[in-house]
Amino acid sequence: MKKLLIFLILTVMIGVNIGHAKTLDEYLKEAETFQNENQIEKAISTMEQAVKEYPKSSAAYAHLGIAISMKAQQTKDYEEIFKVIRRAFEMWNRALSLDPHNVTARFYRGAWAVNIPKFVGQLETGIKDMEIIVMALKQSPDEEARAQLVRAYQQLATGYQKAGDYEKAKETWGEIIKIAPETELADLAQTTIEHIVAVEKWLVEKYGKKQDIPEITELRQKLEKNPDNINLLIALSKVLVENSIPNEAYRLLKQVISLDKSNLAAYKLLAAAMDEIAAEEYDPRIYLDTDFRTDQAFEIMVILDKIVELSPDDIEMRFIRGITAIQMPFFVGKFDQGIDDLNLIAESDVLDETKAEALYWLGVAYQKKAMTQWISVVSDYPNTDAVQAVFDNLNPGVKHLDPSQYKKPAVVIDFVIGFKDELAPQTAVWVEDKEGNFVKTVYVSGFSGYAKEKQINLPIWARSSEFIDVDAITGASIDLGHHIYVWDLKNYLGKKVKSGEYIVKVEVAYWPSMQYQRVEAPIKIGRKDKHTFVEEGNLIPYLEVKYAR
Repeated sequence: MKKLLIFLILTVMIGVNIGHAKTLDEYLKEAETFQNENQIEKAISTMEQAVKEYPKSSAAYAHLGIAISMKAQQTKDYEEIFKVIRRAFEMWNRALSLDPHNVTARFYRGAWAVNIPKFVGQLETGIKDMEIIVMALKQSPDEEARAQLVRAYQQLATGYQKAGDYEKAKETWGEIIKIAPETELADLAQTTIEHIVAVEKWLVEKYGKKQDIPEITELRQKLEKNPDNINLLIALSKVLVENSIPNEAYRLLKQVISLDKSNLAAYKLLAAAMDEIAAEEYDPRIYLDTDFRTDQAFEIMVILDKIVELSPDDIEMRFIRGITAIQMPFFVGKFDQGIDDLNLIAESDVLDETKAEALYWLGVAYQKKAMTQWISVVSDYPNTDAVQAVFDNLNPGVKHLDPSQYKKPAVVIDFVIGFKDELAPQTAVWVEDKEGNFVKTVYVSGFSGYAKEKQINLPIWARSSEFIDVDAITGASIDLGHHIYVWDLKNYLGKKVKSGEYIVKVEVAYWPSMQYQRVEAPIKIGRKDKHTFVEEGNLIPYLEVKYAR
């Protein structure tokens, strides 16, 4: 009995020593040290041990979430990033369930929520978090709260932008200008407000003239009296879609779904509205939300999945879902589902025309699947002979052009893009003088052109052009193949350039393979025809520049 009592006492003592080996502050300091040394996994494991020993500590969960979020910043795999982020949110949610007044957890949760893509589903939570933080900081007598308030306003404004609430976004950026005038952040706020105004103007120019259609006006008037009438909401949305006003239809249909989550007609109309929105190329809204297109890709698949769930025997919608899925970027994760849908159509008793189209899109799917293997070769095994075999197979060859078909004098820029990634690359074509001064952008891909300084894809063009002339020349993304552009010998101000030596530059960047290349060719403008060509690398294997008088 005495031995048993000694054993139990020792067990309890050992348990106490292990259970409280460190105080919470010691764990927090240790994790912070690991974070500063960029040893994020050790920081995570330290805080995981802390929450085991202090399971009721809101601070422990908050800092575990912070450590995990730092891992997300270092993760390269796109799909894995969001798994890590979701775990960080779980920790912050736990911290706030233990202590709703934990400012650290609320700020980090809110800041991450408004900056990650909307499809993660945290935007509304993030906006509420930042509204609470702003309210608390405004009431704080602490001098340091002023600086924190500016940062909180910035995150809140970002959230409003992403939600499409431009009025609140402008108001919030305006608050930053009031409390932190003549600062870099105030300059950013003013620039962003100007961009929001430009986007609002663009939306009016694009859709405003269609707003006065009598049927739309009549339905709007009826809806003012019955704002939650589902039949009226659907009727107006249908007319809006038919008249190519998809953004307003989208907003109304989301309202319908909030009222009736199983309204099949609303989901089908929403899919039509989303299809019309997605069919457009990049536009000025990208500057305000660089995840705009990414969120569209995820949302359209969620909508189509819901339609198939509500109406599983609808062959037409299954067909649409299949085609849409295989056209989506890989990170949406619906590729195999799309193949299954198309196989179902091909094996059914549909019309021959539909069956043939399903088989065509299956061919596209398997071609894309094969391409994924080649992308892996180029990305993961860059120093092997197989890489060159990939580029040799993809190289579309060169078609020499006849400058006589273009208005003279002019410089004809003729180049080949020799690689195909999951997404079309970002590309820029521009001209500099022999001293390296920027002359004119001839072409830039949609995302980079509209995102401007928020893009990191084309750093040389961005530094050279400073985006001073992108509005007029931004175009749809080009891909694998032979491309021709003509420079009319005018600079970005529209004035004819002087005779002399110039340099034509082409820059291309791919994602997710992260392949990159820039080539350049000098050209002399004067009294005689001139031409130069460059053959180097695999992404832009050929560049020919011709001056024709």
